[in-house]
Amino acid sequence: MSQTIQFKKIGTSLGTRDLGARIRVSIQEEVEKNDKVFLDFQDVDVITNSFANECFGKLREAISTETFRQKIAFINTNDFIQRVIISAL
Repeated sequence: MSQTIQFKKIGTSLGTRDLGARIRVSIQEEVEKNDKVFLDFQDVDVITNSFANECFGKLREAISTETFRQKIAFINTNDFIQRVIISAL
C-alpha cells in the first residue's frame, strides 16, 4: 500500500522548523503504515534549509537509511527544492 503526501495542501512556501517537525511526525506515521510514501512537491515553490533539516534530515536519523531509501520517494520537486533536500540529507 502507498500513500502520497501533497505538500501544496500545507503551503507553497515551507519555512519553519516547527512546521518541519510536525510534518516529520506525520511522515513517520505513514512510513510505519505503508510500503511506500510519496512526498509530492507539485505547486510548492520553495522550502527553507531549516524546514528541510527538521523534516527530512531528522526523519533520516529516526529511521534506518535502508528504510528511508525503500519507503520514501520525493516527486515533483523543482531544482531548488531538490538541492535543499539533498543538502539536508
